[in-house]
Amino acid sequence: MDTVEGLKTDSKCILTLFWRKSNFMLMFLLESQTTGEVTKIFEYLQQTLLADDYKKLFQVILTDNGHEFYDVLNIECNHKTGEQISKVFYCDPGASWQKGGIEKNHEFIRYVLPKKTTFKNLTQKDCLIIANHINSLCRDSLNYNCPFKAMLFLCDEKILNMLNMYYIEPDQVQLNKIKKYL
Repeated sequence: MDTVEGLKTDSKCILTLFWRKSNFMLMFLLESQTTGEVTKIFEYLQQTLLADDYKKLFQVILTDNGHEFYDVLNIECNHKTGEQISKVFYCDPGASWQKGGIEKNHEFIRYVLPKKTTFKNLTQKDCLIIANHINSLCRDSLNYNCPFKAMLFLCDEKILNMLNMYYIEPDQVQLNKIKKYL
């Protein structure tokens, strides 16, 4: 788990959730880089997914020491029962290499939203479009498969569809031209 920031004057940022085995990533637009906004995403995920699916997908969460991730209980626990259902671990300070896969996916985000781009007018729909293109991009590391298809080994496609994630044919994947549609 990590965040991608826009301009320093922007309050909005993007929360990214990444599955290392598949290179699959979810992107959520946060109105501000706060624990409250991160909590809202985990509440949404718990409401959207079946409890067993949520537990399977979010057993372990690795993140950095960003202040938006300090409210561990609201990330680890079921919001209805208070039961701990996930375990959060933090990277060592200054050791972004400990979560290198997510950093690589952030490079793909930057193809569409370069550094010094404002997120002021960005919407959650825009984030979904970007994420679906990134997740449909074939990778050498996945034996020329894409993260979306690799994720199907970890969960059912219905789960991905509930999260508004879908497959895009390879010849339709765009990262550098997509910004004109946002």
